[in-house]
Amino acid sequence: MRVGGALLRYRIMAFVTGVLLIALVFVAVPLDWWGGTHGPVAVIGTAHGFLFMLYLVTALDLGVRRRWPLVRLGLVMIAGTIPFASFVAEHFVTREVRGGSA
Repeated sequence: MRVGGALLRYRIMAFVTGVLLIALVFVAVPLDWWGGTHGPVAVIGTAHGFLFMLYLVTALDLGVRRRWPLVRLGLVMIAGTIPFASFVAEHFVTREVRGGSA
C-alpha cells in the first residue's frame, strides 16, 4: 500500500503541532503567568488543540496504512502532547517508513 502522501501529511502535522505546542508552553503560558495576558494562550492553545486533532487523524491514517500495533500508534499520537516529542516521533516514523526498518 502506498504511504507517500500519508507520510507527508503526518510530517507536516507533526511539525506544526510541535511548533505550536512549544510556543504555547514556552512563550504563551509564561506571558500569561507574568504579564496576565490571556490572549496568546487563548489563540495558540486553541490553534494547537484544533491542529492536534488533525495530527491525530494523520497519524491514524499512516498507522492504519502501515498496520502498526495499537501501542505504537498510541505512542505516536501521544507524542503530539509533549514538547519536542512530535519531532522525535516524526524522525523515527519517517526513518521506519522510508527505510523499511522497525
